[in-house]
Amino acid sequence: MPLGITVLLVQLMLASDARYLPVVRGTISALTAAIGWDDSDCRAITLALDEAVANVIRHAYHNRPDGVIELRCRGNTDGLEVTMLDHGDAPDSVRICAREVGSDQVGGLGTHIIREVMDSVSYQRTESGNLFMATKRLRRT
Repeated sequence: MPLGITVLLVQLMLASDARYLPVVRGTISALTAAIGWDDSDCRAITLALDEAVANVIRHAYHNRPDGVIELRCRGNTDGLEVTMLDHGDAPDSVRICAREVGSDQVGGLGTHIIREVMDSVSYQRTESGNLFMATKRLRRT
């Protein structure tokens, strides 16, 4: 990160339309690179957060493009904090991560990817809507 800049803040407000996923991926990829992760980690974090947004589109809004997703990414020399707020259907805690890794079934691994890549992940229903929070610490070598 350049000298003098200790915090990067990116906020996106987007429609619940899958055609905006490339914007999310491009933003997260550039942000993680600016914070200091290597290419492999940038790809993994980008994939995890792309899956999180795709899950909101698919499950909270049932692929309806008229919902709103608020994505906030705060990066600093320690890592990345992400919050995402939506107003769709609340996540079903019983079904989150319900699919077994190694199953022959296609799809359904997004939540596993998110939990494996990110250091902390939480979902909660608030008065403001469904809140997804995740962090990833930058490990300096």
